[in-house]
Amino acid sequence: MAAIHRLFAVYLLLVGVAVGAYFVISPLYAGQGNLTDASNVWDILNWFMAVAAVLLVVVTLVGTRSLADGAGSWDKFVAYGRFHLAVALLLGFLNNWFASQWGEGGFEPVSFLWVVIDIAMPILAVEMAIKLWREPHAPFGARD
Repeated sequence: MAAIHRLFAVYLLLVGVAVGAYFVISPLYAGQGNLTDASNVWDILNWFMAVAAVLLVVVTLVGTRSLADGAGSWDKFVAYGRFHLAVALLLGFLNNWFASQWGEGGFEPVSFLWVVIDIAMPILAVEMAIKLWREPHAPFGARD
């Protein structure tokens, strides 16, 4: 199980760093008239982000389920907060991604939602990656 935790940790770390870094540098492309190039990179990153978003929901759900009966209020608040953030991130991401890739009939992605997703995904992904790496034998997110 430790190997799976480490594998998930590496994947989440790579996706989180890639999304965060590209979020910061993508306006440089658009500012130089390379909006198509910037969009093409996002199209590729979105596939990795989709897997990471699902993985974050799974990891945080298992973390909430593995809390001990005697867990304190703060531990429960953090675990359930991570889970609900991961679910909101997944729903918002899928809505915008489907609209941008396959949307028809005037249904378009919400630009502001992309900004929220591109800020929240790296934060949660890197946080959970560090947690999984440091505690490879504990259930996902069981303790802080």
